[in-house]
Amino acid sequence: MSLSQSSAPRNRPRVAAIGLGESQLAEIRPFCGDLRPAQSVDDYLNHQRFSWSETDIVVASGLHYAVIDTGVHVLTIGPISRGIMEWTRSRSGRQFRERVRMDTQNREREVAVGFACPAMYRGPAEQLVKQLGAAKEPPPTVTVTDAGELLREPIVETSRNRPVALRLQWADRVWGGGEGPTVDVVSLHLPSGATLSSWFRAFLTDISEFDPNRVPEPPSLFNDPSHWYTPHEDAIAGAISEAERESARLEREQQRLEEELAREGSRADATVRRTIWEDGDELVDAVGEMLEEMGFSVEKMDEAKQPHEAKHEDLRLTLVTQPKWEAIVEVKGYTKGIRAKDAQQVRMHRERYNRETGREPNLTIWLVNPWREMEPSDRPSADKQIDESAEIVGAVCLHTTDLYLLWKSLKTGDSSLDEIVRRLVEAKAGLWRPS
Repeated sequence: MSLSQSSAPRNRPRVAAIGLGESQLAEIRPFCGDLRPAQSVDDYLNHQRFSWSETDIVVASGLHYAVIDTGVHVLTIGPISRGIMEWTRSRSGRQFRERVRMDTQNREREVAVGFACPAMYRGPAEQLVKQLGAAKEPPPTVTVTDAGELLREPIVETSRNRPVALRLQWADRVWGGGEGPTVDVVSLHLPSGATLSSWFRAFLTDISEFDPNRVPEPPSLFNDPSHWYTPHEDAIAGAISEAERESARLEREQQRLEEELAREGSRADATVRRTIWEDGDELVDAVGEMLEEMGFSVEKMDEAKQPHEAKHEDLRLTLVTQPKWEAIVEVKGYTKGIRAKDAQQVRMHRERYNRETGREPNLTIWLVNPWREMEPSDRPSADKQIDESAEIVGAVCLHTTDLYLLWKSLKTGDSSLDEIVRRLVEAKAGLWRPS
């Protein structure tokens, strides 16, 4: 054993715990020789009067424009801004230059363990991936600006390789900023919500491999107390094991259901959900099939049309329960909003029907699929002009998305077949609005 190692204080590692809550302090306390909680870097240095030269590790949360000695190992959790103070040519003297930042500007939600993830971090990394996969918001990511690091290892990263958890290693930094032996220094940057105890344990194992002066013993040497559990602790540990088995079973069941959901989604996209995305003949076929399921007899008018005949409306509807009732349907898909001038085409179909039958149709539907390439929930509503245009020509302007929701309410049992038919049959001219 070297002289420096044999003479090292027994209270290593000396850990500056900056900005951590009580639960986070409790997670790392068993692995610290000397735990030093502080509210901020300024509190640690100037009020509690500790020195970087006698600090082995910093574990911090909420660092904002923070400067930490380059010779100290650092683990951060949550959004941070960390850098150095440097002299500028301006009269303002030294200014802060950011080198590492974690922020919430990222929009990518899919994460995976990095290809180069060191072995000691793989377990916590896999757990973090599962945790982030269940989150409602995309994870924050780490940006490194001219840090001059020797090694950059993304531990967890997004689909486009933006680091969510990142290990940085610098070479031969002088500890405490003065004279003395040099040693590689590691920084580990994690998102909020990471389980600090498992990450800190892996971080200590990492450091101990090349800096035993500050981490004399890897935590694995004192990490399994189960042999000395009390009977009550054994019972609790057994309950945890049972919960883990149940969790694994539920995870397998969830995976099975997710695969089943994906298959059903593909089938729905090829059938009923065509009413949401399609245009042209595909859209006409899709809404025709849906209207048949909703109790109407559907005739495609252009299939029996002779080449010299003028174009008819797309669909004609009848009801077995009302032999004299008849409706005409014109179907339109749009990549943008509804074209108001198409109302005149609907009017011409009504006039042709009147000439051929001697009466007006009982119902005229202008069935529209606007903004069809956009997520349905984000599509803009039709304006007052469309409402007025439809009312003028005596048509009900019905969105295919609303037709889909009517069909869904029928299939789920929220609405009866008679109720669905009645709502459509009794619809008034103008823009159709869901009740």
